[in-house]
Amino acid sequence: MNTEAMTGALAELATAASGQADPEDLLKHLVDITTEHLDVDGAGVMINDGELLRFVHADRADVGSAEKLQQLMQEGPCHDALLFHVDVVVDDLHDPVQTAWPEFVQRVLEEGFRSVIAVPLISRGRVWGVLDLYRREAGTWGQQELQWAHLLAHVAVSYLVMAADRAQALQAQQELAHAGTHDGLTGLPNRTLLFDRLEHALHAARRHQRTVAVFFIDLDRFKAVNDTLGHAAGDTVLATVATRMNASLRQEDTLARLAGDEFVLLCEDLPRASSGGPGDGGEVDRHVHAVTSRLRRALARPVHVAGVDLMVGATIGVALSEEHPSADDLLAAADEAMYRAKRDSRVKQGIRDEQHGRGGVIGLTEVSRGSAGGGAGGSAGVAARSAQRPGRHLERQLAQALTHDQLQVHYQPITEPGGGVHAVEALLRWQHPQRGLLPAARFVDLAVDTGLIVEIGRWVIDETCAQMSRWRRELRRGAPYSAYVNLSARELVDPALTTTLATALRTHDLHAQQLGLEVVEDSFSNPEVLPVLQEQEHRGHPLSIDDFGTGYSSLSRLVELPVQMAKIDRSFIAGLGHDPRRRALVDAVVTVATSLDLQVIAEGVETAAQASQVTDAGCHYLQGFHCGHPQPAEALTAQWAA
Repeated sequence: MNTEAMTGALAELATAASGQADPEDLLKHLVDITTEHLDVDGAGVMINDGELLRFVHADRADVGSAEKLQQLMQEGPCHDALLFHVDVVVDDLHDPVQTAWPEFVQRVLEEGFRSVIAVPLISRGRVWGVLDLYRREAGTWGQQELQWAHLLAHVAVSYLVMAADRAQALQAQQELAHAGTHDGLTGLPNRTLLFDRLEHALHAARRHQRTVAVFFIDLDRFKAVNDTLGHAAGDTVLATVATRMNASLRQEDTLARLAGDEFVLLCEDLPRASSGGPGDGGEVDRHVHAVTSRLRRALARPVHVAGVDLMVGATIGVALSEEHPSADDLLAAADEAMYRAKRDSRVKQGIRDEQHGRGGVIGLTEVSRGSAGGGAGGSAGVAARSAQRPGRHLERQLAQALTHDQLQVHYQPITEPGGGVHAVEALLRWQHPQRGLLPAARFVDLAVDTGLIVEIGRWVIDETCAQMSRWRRELRRGAPYSAYVNLSARELVDPALTTTLATALRTHDLHAQQLGLEVVEDSFSNPEVLPVLQEQEHRGHPLSIDDFGTGYSSLSRLVELPVQMAKIDRSFIAGLGHDPRRRALVDAVVTVATSLDLQVIAEGVETAAQASQVTDAGCHYLQGFHCGHPQPAEALTAQWAA
């Protein structure tokens, strides 16, 4: 073989690698190129599959027979090359001094070959595979021939490693994308994917004169499971219930987990409920009843967890897209119908205390119908629809919440790995007069959509600064160093934001470093956000990015952002102890963050084992129930002062 031929062989390998070939395709190309350009009668390649040989490709059947025997026996020149990281050269298979594999030798001689060489494909200290070259004539392999074989092997394994890295990166990207649209615990679509599918379903329904139904499903007394059996048991219940409900549905239905024990079911492409024709009302109602019956049956079996059998009940609210509302309105209508069912159930059971009366007796599924469009009517076994748009009603209540002193700020500690409190996150709560204490996730989207979030956010900033000032006076060195407030994109682009922050700091005698600003990755899609963040960072406010890693499409923009902290989304932490893929994702996110000089907060840490694992992964701070529950300031003050 001459230099020109070798150049052609290397060019062919490069062409194969540039074509985005996967690792096994590259090995096949290596065999074909080798037999074309080297003076051999046959070639095969084996791959190192977990320290075991696995046959990939041979240029002819007789070579393939010998290679497959090596795979079956896990012995032969190929295995020795893998084991010892050296070439194995046999000039004459008839010479017993050169051979130690009687079954392999017999098979190769039967196939008409007299000489073989096994060249390991070595890179990064490991053998990725082995290239076997066969000749029908015995004789010495020349030094030049060995050099050509080594050169081909070296170039091939370089491309092989790049292909493996490319495949691994693609898989990691796909897993990050999946994590951004699916719930980490149940594997169901999350709020983001649900709204995307709901918007598409509503668009299709308008175009084809069809109906969309949304079922808001809230598990009854789920908090008692967490409080008595622990969060691990609660996770088991959620995962089991999600699997059972999902298995009971049509393939085209979408079951999503919103948060906690709340699920939403989207059923699309149903008949018009008010068409006046054969499909009028009754057919949709029959479908609603059929779905709720299937859900009841799915929930009827007890869930065995922590040594006990739990009966899991649920309350369901239903809303139909009769007047083509927005996705927000339709979901709000189903949510309102669900709460109305809970209230009606408590009345029927004679129970006034909401904490003891959710959903009636254990195992009972209450169903209520809500109408996002506000039409009249109803159906047998389904509560009458409200004549008032539930979304508008809730909007008016939220508008009054601030002036009626119904809003609260709870604080959750952000701790160092050793347990010391570094900071707190300010979390908005609404003490609803009928529904009890609501987390921000239940109403913040409505506040953003209506613009109420700006006024509410100003109040949260002032309240948080006032509390930080009280902690400094009362606890001195025991006070958290800083508090982080969550800001939506709408608040960030508020022209008065800088004035609001400066006034709160001045009023309560704080420095900008003591008030951090936390934003979610979704905010980056607004081009006005970046200059605002740069200004606030210049003024001294520490900036934190929430849900880091779930919005993979914006990762490339992080180099532009002046954030100092990155909070790993809780979906990566859930199940960390029993799913090695979760640990790999956490490691990947920590690597990306630290390479950008960001400190990392692990969110959703609920067990000591998770705390140890995220600390080992390199996380600088921890947040979650293991480190401290969100609590009113008074409770934290008493705890820290003790």
